[in-house]
Amino acid sequence: MSENLQVVRSRLNRPLTYAEKVLYSHLDDPHGQDIERGKSYLKLRPDRVACQDATAQMAILQFMSANMPSVATPTTVHCDHLIEAQTGGEQDLARAQDVNKEVYDFLSTSCAKYNIGFWKPGSGIIHQIVLENYAFPGGLMIGTDSHTPNAGGLGMCAIGVGGADAVDVMANLPWEVKAPKVIGVRLSGQMSGWTAPKDIILKVAGILTVKGGTGAIIEYHGPGVNTLSATGMGTIANMGAEIGATTSMFPFNDRMYDYLAATKRKAIGDFSRSYAAELKEDKGAEYDELIEINLSELEPHINGPFTPDLATPISKFKQAVEEHKWPEELKVGLIGSCTNSSYEDMSRAASIAQDALDHGIKAKSMFTVTPGSEQIRATIERDGQLKTLEEFGGMVLANACGPCIGQWDRRDVKKGEANSILSSYNRNFTGRNDANPATHSFVTSPDLVVALTLAGTLSFNPLTDTLKDKDGNEFKLSEPTGAGLPANGYDPGRDTYQAPPEDRASVNVAVSPESDRLQILAGFQKWDGKDATDLPILIKTKGKTTTDHISMAGPWLKYRGHLDNISNNMLIGAINSANGEANKVKNQATGEMGAVPATARDYKKRGIHWVVVGDWNYGEGSSREHAALEPRHLGGLAIITRSFARIHETNLKKQGMLPLTFADPADYDKINPDDRVDVMCTELAVGQPLTLRVHPKDGAAWEATLNHTFNESQIEWFKNGSALNTMAAHAEAQVESGANA
Repeated sequence: MSENLQVVRSRLNRPLTYAEKVLYSHLDDPHGQDIERGKSYLKLRPDRVACQDATAQMAILQFMSANMPSVATPTTVHCDHLIEAQTGGEQDLARAQDVNKEVYDFLSTSCAKYNIGFWKPGSGIIHQIVLENYAFPGGLMIGTDSHTPNAGGLGMCAIGVGGADAVDVMANLPWEVKAPKVIGVRLSGQMSGWTAPKDIILKVAGILTVKGGTGAIIEYHGPGVNTLSATGMGTIANMGAEIGATTSMFPFNDRMYDYLAATKRKAIGDFSRSYAAELKEDKGAEYDELIEINLSELEPHINGPFTPDLATPISKFKQAVEEHKWPEELKVGLIGSCTNSSYEDMSRAASIAQDALDHGIKAKSMFTVTPGSEQIRATIERDGQLKTLEEFGGMVLANACGPCIGQWDRRDVKKGEANSILSSYNRNFTGRNDANPATHSFVTSPDLVVALTLAGTLSFNPLTDTLKDKDGNEFKLSEPTGAGLPANGYDPGRDTYQAPPEDRASVNVAVSPESDRLQILAGFQKWDGKDATDLPILIKTKGKTTTDHISMAGPWLKYRGHLDNISNNMLIGAINSANGEANKVKNQATGEMGAVPATARDYKKRGIHWVVVGDWNYGEGSSREHAALEPRHLGGLAIITRSFARIHETNLKKQGMLPLTFADPADYDKINPDDRVDVMCTELAVGQPLTLRVHPKDGAAWEATLNHTFNESQIEWFKNGSALNTMAAHAEAQVESGANA
């Protein structure tokens, strides 16, 4: 890292932010790489790859088609997404192991075959396992999940990517990303009372909004940083995904050293201390934007509903509930998840629960607890917090994602029934947690979740309001307390890790040709070299179109390894601007109304390519590769929007699609869903716009200018049909040149 930085420093001759130091020290070519924040495309060499089980299926299926004997970069797979929360941890885990046996067998055997570490179901959530075992200061990691930035809590530059990016790095290709801008968040003062690390990111989300961090790394610095625990910093970095940030990072400090020592990695802490000068920002480093937060003045926040950037301080939340007529009764409180399931989080939550129990009262609302890892679960069981939370009324769920990603078989309300839930999770888009669009989902710290669950209402403010004890006497909850690290060390719990075997040659990867959950991939067709004319608009989406709208999770997760089956969920959650409805579009070939995937399949059967027209920040949310694979599989050519979320734009390019944006965003309003369009693909060139010719049903044709962010190598992806096709073509060419030689 230091050697590469010396090269870059001599070239740039200016102070560097910490984010720049980590990124530029991982450049594939530090001598020749063009480096300009917000403009250059950096080619980087990550230290690690991490995949969760839902995205790992497609990533490994793609890697298999590269015909390599082993991954080129240390890689792990974590089984956390496919466990549905229903009746409690042990039963839910057992059911998941039965229902998902085929997928787990595939992942277990493929990991063994290709030298990948495998964390079995029940191990815990990918980001918590990474923090406990793999994250380290100054490292660069990519992960096939949008909350990979959690590792920023240990000073790592950890970035969420699509599976295709992971495949590149697993196959020894450099990883490419546009050089992010750097937004600085300077922290001063010190938190106290009910304020928690979660409130920092809830406040920042309110300032920057869901789009404000796009194309940027959020870099926290200042004296306030040293008052936070490593896991608290992880919470903040984790939820940076909600503001579109490339990642979020904290500089190395003593709190990180303490956590590394507690997780049996003191040697890494010592090594980091010897290079500490490089593991923070240079004096005088400049940020593209600077936000200042005084932690001593920061109030606890509750964000939502329906979006994670609607930030309300607790002092104004009761009023907001009344004004907006949000359902006041709190139906369910949920703590845990990859964002907030540390020992500190659970200890503080248990201290509030114990205070309530001492007064003879329990949770009024339904209450669930999701440990982030087997190590956390075992440790809080040993130290008593788990028993306290259960006595308070908590149902302990499996060490997995569960309700945070829609893996929740919720039965206490009917679909369509307006209700409120409160969680310590990170994401709260419509229908995200329970598939009920009428559920008002709010996010906050575990502390406030427990307090409001106790009261059973959104109108309770534990800082000012009182509760009645078992005898009817009023009392005020004590401020939460909890240790950042366990005094007796962590209990690792059950051994849930499978290391790759010494002899991998004899391992056979388990995929049945008859499977409806796994499907060996066939390559996409190359571009025909022509402009695409007379294309129908499959759907013109209106408003938010997240990756959840494009490729829903929940019950669809089981088809993550079967492209054709999962394509039946393509865009079924997107709102059609023509009628304000979801999953109801007009087939321009037949005139009939039908489901979006069925209409796309009909076009494909007729040999008709199609386009999607989308609104602002299209594809925000989880780094769901299937949201890009499905339109390609069903015959799509281009997605044309006002703007894209970063990961989704890259994912579309990887699959040989054209992500294009209106040079004039107002052109979105001029296009009608029943117009036909010509896309001038032959104009595709670096830095040059494309022409879209629009043919209205009635009226004269008109032209719109479309921008794109393709570079030379990405244009090759489009021409060859996908990045994977390009990789295979290069491999074949190398074999041929070797044979000829």
